[in-house]
Amino acid sequence: MGWKGSLLSFANRLAPVGFFFIPRLPTYFEGNWIWLHKTGWNSLFSRAEPYTTRAMKSNLRAGDTFWDVGANIGLFSLLAAKVVGPKGRIFSFEPAPDVFQLLCANIRGLRTIRAIQCGVGNADSVATFAAQGVSSAASFVEEVTKINQSFLPEIPIRKVEVNIRKLDTLVKELVEPNLVKIDVEGFEFEVLKGARELLSTVRPTLIIEIHPPQLKLSGGTEALLFQLLSEHGYGWKIINRNPNSLYSIIAKPV
Repeated sequence: MGWKGSLLSFANRLAPVGFFFIPRLPTYFEGNWIWLHKTGWNSLFSRAEPYTTRAMKSNLRAGDTFWDVGANIGLFSLLAAKVVGPKGRIFSFEPAPDVFQLLCANIRGLRTIRAIQCGVGNADSVATFAAQGVSSAASFVEEVTKINQSFLPEIPIRKVEVNIRKLDTLVKELVEPNLVKIDVEGFEFEVLKGARELLSTVRPTLIIEIHPPQLKLSGGTEALLFQLLSEHGYGWKIINRNPNSLYSIIAKPV
């Protein structure tokens, strides 16, 4: 582990004691201190997806609007709030009930962030979501949720009814985004199918995490996803590729 790892491990054990009387704990995340609720906190130092944070910082400015599709507990929403400042806006979309509760706890008191409990796809309706507690890998497709079920073996998969919205509908109700981050465990093609008008008119920059096996289980393919982006005049580049086949791209209007 080395002395740095030992020091961090000791500090992580000490932090909950030092902040015993307050509900949130600090995490140093890509040059910023953010505060997470104790129930979702795990470290004083986070290196979660540094390629995503670099892309966010390069494509957001003060006063911009950021849409976080698949916000999970709000780590990237909180970082975006630091970047866009008090005149910016963040909209965080998360369908899983338990995860959404943590998201709300983490952003409580921040007026620039609005959490919306819904999935995002190619419909405005109610759909069945295969949730598994606070798992970040849950999906509208149960077979996708099962892929990472072993990480929370004591928590069963539970089917819940949640709202699902199209980005094309949401853009008529909310502030238009400058940057949209999409991390939806294989549902990314469905999200883009419901965003054709957004891509044609608003034309925000996109950061998309692509999950090839989950994408296939959700009825999409990488070829169809990139064809849709191309049809709307978007170019893209890969910003990270993981050994497990997952990779991330940034897509911009050409």
